[in-house]
Amino acid sequence: RALAAQTQDGLTVAVRANVEIPEEAVEAREEGAEGIGLYRTEYLYIDRLHPPTEDEQLTAFRAVLDAMPHRPIVLRTFDIGGDKFVSTFKMPVELNPMLGLRAVRLALLRPEVFLEHLRAMVRASAFGDVRIMVPMVSSVSELVWARQMLEKAIAQVKAGGAPVAEHIPLGVMIEVPSAAVLADHFARHAEFMSIGTNDLIQYTLAVDRSSRRLAHLASPFDPAIVRLIERVVAAGERYDRPVSVCGAMAGDPLAALLLLGLGVREFSMEVSAIPQVRETFRRVTLEEARR
Repeated sequence: RALAAQTQDGLTVAVRANVEIPEEAVEAREEGAEGIGLYRTEYLYIDRLHPPTEDEQLTAFRAVLDAMPHRPIVLRTFDIGGDKFVSTFKMPVELNPMLGLRAVRLALLRPEVFLEHLRAMVRASAFGDVRIMVPMVSSVSELVWARQMLEKAIAQVKAGGAPVAEHIPLGVMIEVPSAAVLADHFARHAEFMSIGTNDLIQYTLAVDRSSRRLAHLASPFDPAIVRLIERVVAAGERYDRPVSVCGAMAGDPLAALLLLGLGVREFSMEVSAIPQVRETFRRVTLEEARR
């Protein structure tokens, strides 16, 4: 955990953590994480009747920043819906919630809640390296709307007299096949892209990721998944946009080697996987990963 995540031929890779609550950020730092590649903000909305206030959200974000000083913190806007039900929103009953009202679609329906969510993130930017990421985006228009909302949030926070970072990068999660296919278009509007392999596998291979009976079909090594990842990485290289992987694939040593060979240089994973993946990178050369 204390040694650099560096291949034997000298390539240094960024290894960051996925966290759900601020306390996990402290554990992540102790395990060798070089920042937070995914902070799941939807957990702030669970087990309560009303959405968290802007100040409550800011307190949680600052706790993560304090645990990881001078390191990048990627705050993902709430991914509510699908398999993450919360009592805060009166979600409609859907036959297939994974294909229904969730994440950015819910934000479009409740823009006032989303704007408050963004204001808390914007205020947090004054205390560290904050980056904002939008999940489950399936069309460029959704990302363009999210950027407009972020600009509105920045203007409101400044008008209120609170300090704001000079620049707050806005990124997009690539976890829907349409986004992967159009990664070159998304790269023109997003400052970074993060591949959520769990949902990308589920939607591309039409396999319910919660089904034990079908789990063997949900392989990160399926050629269709590898090809989509390759496409996203190529788009990132073409438009000079960093591409990270924050799904379970990043925390699997063999899969991490495949990703390294495909050109991924930023990884974010569950805290427990960090030391093993760092060690894995130290045992190989980039050429071996490419082969």
